[in-house]
Amino acid sequence: MRNKKVIVGFSGGADSAAAALILKNKGYEVLGVTFDFFGDEPLLKKASALAKKIGIRHECIKRQLEFREKVIKPFISEYLRGYTPNPCVRCDAVMKFRGLMAYANEKEAEFIATGHYLRLEKRHGQVQIKTSADSRKDQSYYLYTLDQEYLSRLIFPLSAFQSKDAVRAFLEKEGIALPKSEESQGICFIPDGNYARFIKKETPLMPEGRFRDRFGKILGSHNGFYHYTVGQKRGVPAISGKKYVVTALRPEINEVILGEESDLYQKKIFLKELHFIDGSLYSGEIQFKVCRWGYLYQGTLHLSGDHRGYLECEEAVRAPMPGQSAVFYDRDTLLGGGIIEYK
Repeated sequence: MRNKKVIVGFSGGADSAAAALILKNKGYEVLGVTFDFFGDEPLLKKASALAKKIGIRHECIKRQLEFREKVIKPFISEYLRGYTPNPCVRCDAVMKFRGLMAYANEKEAEFIATGHYLRLEKRHGQVQIKTSADSRKDQSYYLYTLDQEYLSRLIFPLSAFQSKDAVRAFLEKEGIALPKSEESQGICFIPDGNYARFIKKETPLMPEGRFRDRFGKILGSHNGFYHYTVGQKRGVPAISGKKYVVTALRPEINEVILGEESDLYQKKIFLKELHFIDGSLYSGEIQFKVCRWGYLYQGTLHLSGDHRGYLECEEAVRAPMPGQSAVFYDRDTLLGGGIIEYK
């Protein structure tokens, strides 16, 4: 091995600790890096103390302003356009992996590593991402924007582990005991999951808007379209005894369109910013998900130029939300993806 220096994304949790320790045990020179997105001093101290216990060098890099400009502000902007953006995809692409690569270049490290439960496999000269054996830990959905430049230098040390319990058992065997904590399943900068309250704090007061059906009939009023997303039932009023679901948003006039559950199902999904990990732009039969834990659908991808296209789905998909990602697979291989858009 020409260069055994590796930069590890080090959050101070069990996964990143195990990743760093595995690489150290294999003889790599390990440097753990914690990106400070929020000025969370207790988290930074925890990560620093754990790195010392493992016996690796550690650095914290302040990125609060950049995180706000590149992740939080685009999230707000898209939300106010009636989209339901996925900031985790954007964060992984423009903050975490780009940051690790830049730091690796600065420190003349050949490799970068993270605590994802994924596998890498080289085939036909291309590095492929394989999904996790434990579907609960599979995060491949968020990594479809990576390309060969990143994958050729990336290591996933936890590829051999089947579960979080196995990782904890490994750490305990190595003398590293960490308290169990609940894993975050939502957006890191909205820890309570209340997107509407977050948007309301960040934007001017919005006037009262209208609920309408798809024919234009007024069904009632609401206090801002950003309280709703396509497919939502909770918080939607029953009118004249009839239950409704959100089928569309019209942010430019602050209106929420209500309809029936059957109105949500679509067999054609339009996409922008298409990207394939191998650098190609593929069209034809493909498998895809519209959320991390979602069902693996079958469909056909058609290209329409300018990295846009559309999916023709074999079975109708419930509420594919503009702003979310449709991510492509070939069984257990991540292929790429694109962002769902209005049409």
